[in-house]
Amino acid sequence: MNKIDKILIILNGAFAAWATFTFLVLLKLDPLSWIMLNTCSPTQFAVILTLVSERRVLMNSTAPWLLFYGFGGLLIFGWSGYMIVAQISHLTMTATVIYVLMTTAKERRFKALAAGLAMGALALVPFRLYQDQFLSTHPELLRLLGME
Repeated sequence: MNKIDKILIILNGAFAAWATFTFLVLLKLDPLSWIMLNTCSPTQFAVILTLVSERRVLMNSTAPWLLFYGFGGLLIFGWSGYMIVAQISHLTMTATVIYVLMTTAKERRFKALAAGLAMGALALVPFRLYQDQFLSTHPELLRLLGME
């Protein structure tokens, strides 16, 4: 594990821990509502585990999630008030996915890249379908983020 891995682990861990505390303790959400509303944190915890494992397929399997929730979050949320910390977390997720994809390509591990991306996408699609259904039946959760 190199210095960049360690920095990404620390940053993702700090942001995920803060968001988890915010949603579970301060906002008093149940675990399922937390996962559905703040998928970034579980994604960051997963990427930490994959970075520690140093297994390329697993690392690449987080790429669709990091792109959708990390980079996508940059496009959805504003840059004011309490969202500033979330946006810095989204930047961290975006930097992490760029790092994972670039190091895999640099190592010419294209099979690991393809397998990981396929695994991640195959897990993300049904999750997103369930998440959309869950949040449409719980609009009060979206109001917490200023979205409706």
